[in-house]
Amino acid sequence: MRIELRLAIRDRARFLSHLEMVDLLLAAFRRAGYEISLSNGLRPRPVISLALARGVGVASEDEHCTIELVGDSHDLDELIERLAATCPRGVVPLAARPAGPKAVAVGATYRIEFDAPGDLVALAVDAYRASPELPIERRSPKQRRTVDVKRFAPEPRLEGSAIVVEIAIHEDGSAKPDEVVRALTRCANADLPLAGVTRLAVAMAPKPARMAATETT
Repeated sequence: MRIELRLAIRDRARFLSHLEMVDLLLAAFRRAGYEISLSNGLRPRPVISLALARGVGVASEDEHCTIELVGDSHDLDELIERLAATCPRGVVPLAARPAGPKAVAVGATYRIEFDAPGDLVALAVDAYRASPELPIERRSPKQRRTVDVKRFAPEPRLEGSAIVVEIAIHEDGSAKPDEVVRALTRCANADLPLAGVTRLAVAMAPKPARMAATETT
């Protein structure tokens, strides 16, 4: 049975990496008494996926996990209770339902909080929104390239003392929350100490037919 699990990542659990979170969930399901299906092929692996990798240090209120369990039927309310008892502090199962057609993440909404005066944050948002583009250099061990953050996150908005921003995921890439923070800091022309980032929601859409066909070939 394929299920979609929704969960929150809070407190110190936000410092777990993407792969550590996968291992944690596999262990939690097993401790709760569930057997996880394995993939086909020469090197079978547990059938589990997280819809969107979460940056280390980013909290989340809307993680999407798809996992396939052995057996055709499971009581999903009971699953949430048993899983909550085996997950460590900060990993909070919220809901489970039978998984529908395969889907992919097409965007995410983040709340960004700064330890800075509100008028300075408001100034940064206004300058950000007025900029036609906001190129930010992305560095990795293998390459450096420039990402136009404004293209993926065009409309940050103030909500109280925080900024809420929707970051789109296109076929050719996306922006990262820390890149939005860097762009806002540049727009403020002053230090904007970061207080925290929380992913509020992940937007999902049906997987394009060509992607599904590639997976089966």
